Amino acid sequence: MGSDTDSYVQWAVGMLEALDRAPSDGSAEDRELHAGREEFRAAVAQLLREARGPLSVGVVGEFSAGKSLLIEALLGLPGLLSVSDVATTGNVTALHIGQLTGGERTSRLDGRAVVYCTAAETAELMTHLHGRLEELAPLEGPPDQRSQALHAARPGPDGWAPLVEWCGRHGSALHGARMRAVAAEVELLHTAYEVGTPMLGRRYELSEAQAKRAMSLPGVKLEAGGGDSPALRVKEGEGHRIPDDVLAACVPLIRRVELRVGVPRGIWDLAGARALTLMDFPGLNSPESGERDRFLSRRELRDIHTVLVLMNGQRGPVAQEQDFFDMLREPTADGRERKSDKVLRESLLVAGGRFDQMPVDPSALKAALLDSPERLKEQRLRGLPDTAVLDKIVEAAHRLLPAGQRRQLVLVSAMVGLDRLARSQGVQLDEALRARLRSGVEERLQITELWAKAAARLAADDPGSPLSTALREFAEDGGLDLLRRQLTQHAEKYGGDIRHEAVRRRAAVVDRMRVELISREQAAHPEEACPPEYREIQRTLDETRRSLGDLRDSLVVGMGPGNAWADDELRQYIDGEAATMVAGWPLWKELFASVDREKQLISVRRADRTAADEALRRRVRERARARKFVIADSGGTDTRGPAAADEPEALLPLFRQCYEQLLALVRDWARAAYEQRLERHRGALDELFQMWERVIEREQERGAVGQEHADRLLVLQDMTDVDVWRTAFRDTASPGPDLDEADAAYPLRLDRGFPWHPESPDGRDPWERHIVHAVRIRRELVTALLNLVYKQLAKEHIVLASEAKGLIDAYEEAVGASDTLDLLVSGLRGEGGSPGAAVLDLAGHLDVMPAPGSRYDAAHAPIPRPRP
Repeated sequence: MGSDTDSYVQWAVGMLEALDRAPSDGSAEDRELHAGREEFRAAVAQLLREARGPLSVGVVGEFSAGKSLLIEALLGLPGLLSVSDVATTGNVTALHIGQLTGGERTSRLDGRAVVYCTAAETAELMTHLHGRLEELAPLEGPPDQRSQALHAARPGPDGWAPLVEWCGRHGSALHGARMRAVAAEVELLHTAYEVGTPMLGRRYELSEAQAKRAMSLPGVKLEAGGGDSPALRVKEGEGHRIPDDVLAACVPLIRRVELRVGVPRGIWDLAGARALTLMDFPGLNSPESGERDRFLSRRELRDIHTVLVLMNGQRGPVAQEQDFFDMLREPTADGRERKSDKVLRESLLVAGGRFDQMPVDPSALKAALLDSPERLKEQRLRGLPDTAVLDKIVEAAHRLLPAGQRRQLVLVSAMVGLDRLARSQGVQLDEALRARLRSGVEERLQITELWAKAAARLAADDPGSPLSTALREFAEDGGLDLLRRQLTQHAEKYGGDIRHEAVRRRAAVVDRMRVELISREQAAHPEEACPPEYREIQRTLDETRRSLGDLRDSLVVGMGPGNAWADDELRQYIDGEAATMVAGWPLWKELFASVDREKQLISVRRADRTAADEALRRRVRERARARKFVIADSGGTDTRGPAAADEPEALLPLFRQCYEQLLALVRDWARAAYEQRLERHRGALDELFQMWERVIEREQERGAVGQEHADRLLVLQDMTDVDVWRTAFRDTASPGPDLDEADAAYPLRLDRGFPWHPESPDGRDPWERHIVHAVRIRRELVTALLNLVYKQLAKEHIVLASEAKGLIDAYEEAVGASDTLDLLVSGLRGEGGSPGAAVLDLAGHLDVMPAPGSRYDAAHAPIPRPRP
């Protein structure tokens, strides 16, 4: 409807409403169904969040690549995340970024929260850790007896106690460092689980200090069991604050930390993207939590729309960039299909981080790049010994990105960007960060100046090289503005398609779960059948909903001032009419008749008669009488033609008159064009009208129908009546002409006469009276008229689009109301279809709600859908 994901939103909302209305009798059998319903509810809710949410961008890279500090610099909020000289990010952090629309000059943090893993996710993590131990066992060689015990300790339905016991008994004695680290992670996770079981699957608000602690993974290991457990002091329900000791004890159970940030346009103009979600991922080589981090990253990455790969400019790319790419390729545990390599690569952006710290010798680089008379080509720049890391980053970007996206490589430095930010008004930096900035400011200034000169030389010697732009932007502000633009443009260009593809893949899984839940519900309640009439009514509702979406696309979305459809013919007609009307003013004839044919200069005669004119007139009359001419009586009227205009004010009434005439044409044409667009939907609407007519006839055959039931049916049929739409458009009030606006748009100055005015100064350039000047004035009048009329045309479109939107909103409210389906099928249950019979059960509701794009008739055969 309004977007490619709206149909999925409506589908998800309908299923959630069906779940909310599903009856529960509290029986043991019903309790068994409850778990399946809740699992399905969670999947549908996730689909709804993904369909409604903004584009998500995962920021990935090796441990200590500078991801967190870079995100702080991008947002203009230094100190927001847990950053220091030592890499600390140990949890996935989701930053929900929105545009501030007031007069704010600085970014604002609007909230912090922590989301804990569910019990199922914790069990899955334990299974992952066990699997990793088994992978490492043949390499790090524990005795066979221990390996057999490890294999037998695989977590199952009864929990993971055998695994924890194995790690506690053998973990510290293992010879392999990697196995010891994984065993330690098992014990840390189990200790946190014993303390934090009540918090699993919940979300809690955090203070600033708590948020920073939650974003790291401190080596806290509390003794489990006994006494006053910290978790017992947590208030029930989401949204409550969590005590510090509980937070510290349960950090390993955190799935992600969420921050809500508002950014002003002066820092980051999100433009058409409007909002973004940045996901800060932990590095994958943390010595304390590497396997847990990998597990969490894999789970979150499967939901990410696009990825920013950040390479460390100090060392260049490492294997972990490919690790993240491989994670994106993996099939998900919930059965979603894999993304294709093409889709994956189009979803990538690449940046070289910490570029100010790339190991170079400034003196040697200056001598090689700037002091050499040899032309500076990108190949020579990348081939120098001091730029080996840069060459590796560029090559890695070429491997990851498709050919058309290689210009998306950005070279960034959070420290260079923060140097510039520190000089901005109103920005507060903590003293530790200021000290870090002061300590290396001279080296950063030296390296940025060098790269700025290299960028200018490269742009001159090797035009079109992407590196010249990346280096110039790096020297300007650490490449932050370029990266912001890349992220925003990527979201605008690819966001809709990427998100729609992600929603489609998730919807396929939800649809399979829907079919499975229907089977379980029908098995539990075999007496609840779903007759063909249900599917027919649902099909009619679906087709009505789709037609409303098509009408919205045609009559509302496509009718904005900048998106007016079918305007070319109308505009050409208006252009021609305006030119013809202005050219037909009688004053132009007199003006052009007074042109000196030799020099093409205008000499206007005055309408007032001089004494010589009167003497000439008397002589001519006397001669006429002497020749005995028979003169017809003119009633004393002066039959001479009008004098040519020499004052702009003489043309203003004609300008207003043309404006009103053109507006009448525009109004008629705009409505005719709307009706023409509506006519394209006549076939589909007429078919729907007949479908509702059949439904209404069958309802009447079943007997008395409730008033609300009848009203809803007739509203839905009313929507399919083309005459209703046509009448609404014809009756829509026009904005009407505004003559004051016409006077304001009049292009000629009323306080200054034309150059050919008889009282013009003698010293005025005679060529200003050339005929071309008159033609230019006429063209200005036509242009001013067209500008006025086009503005009015936009108003006409807005008025008509508003009328269409009001109708569509009202009809969509009726179609999408939670009780519409129940009202329409209420007469199908019970003896003789008596009013008030039982409404549709959950299985029946879900059975008539297939995923968008996969509509089924009563025999579950695909229904052909015409192209909109």
